[in-house]
Amino acid sequence: MCSTRLLMLTSAIAFAGACADTSTTPDDPEQGSYEGVDEDADPTIPMDDGKADVPRYAIPQGLPVLVDPEIIVSLEGLTVHLFDRATGFTAVYPAGVGVKNSQGRSITPTGHFSTGLTEDPWFYVPRRTNPDYFGGFPFLRLTAQNSAGANTYALHGPITSVLQRGYVSHGCVRMASKNVIDLFWMVKGHLATPVTIQQEIEYDAAGKRVDVGRRANLWAVGEDIEYGASVGPRPTY
Repeated sequence: MCSTRLLMLTSAIAFAGACADTSTTPDDPEQGSYEGVDEDADPTIPMDDGKADVPRYAIPQGLPVLVDPEIIVSLEGLTVHLFDRATGFTAVYPAGVGVKNSQGRSITPTGHFSTGLTEDPWFYVPRRTNPDYFGGFPFLRLTAQNSAGANTYALHGPITSVLQRGYVSHGCVRMASKNVIDLFWMVKGHLATPVTIQQEIEYDAAGKRVDVGRRANLWAVGEDIEYGASVGPRPTY
């Protein structure tokens, strides 16, 4: 009898342990339970609330003036590529993207999106301090939506003091503090800046990998950019 009860107790503990293990698996942001959903953001209160205890960065001066900027994020390459074919500007930054799901793919959504269509501060937040883990750095919300139709994804700062390049976020795209500051102020005046998030490594017009520390060869103005197969050509409206 005792041995039977012990066996039953052991089995129950093992089953409970298995359940506990599976409960720690992060859900995709579309399921409404991870950071990409931005649950802590209340649209009725200001996100740039001027907290005095948050480090205040200086708005960068002398940045390149862009004419027609575009951004490509590569989930496999862990890069954010800001470029402007009209001026020849190109900059590649390291990125921290969404953790991998059970299928081994980042939970950051892929597709053709853009920055805000208007100057609504919901999209363009120069210094986001609410919630405080955004550290007072810029928050550039994208038109990417979750299953509830909410714009829950953004380019923002590193959360911790140092950017971890890898599959580390809850859906958003994290950048180093200086990088996101520069990028934000270069594109802020350009409403609906195209933003493509693709699964594949990005390759430039010369067929070379786009990566940090390497100047990308830009596609000519009017030439079709070859995006990754996960997103295909950008739609024209």
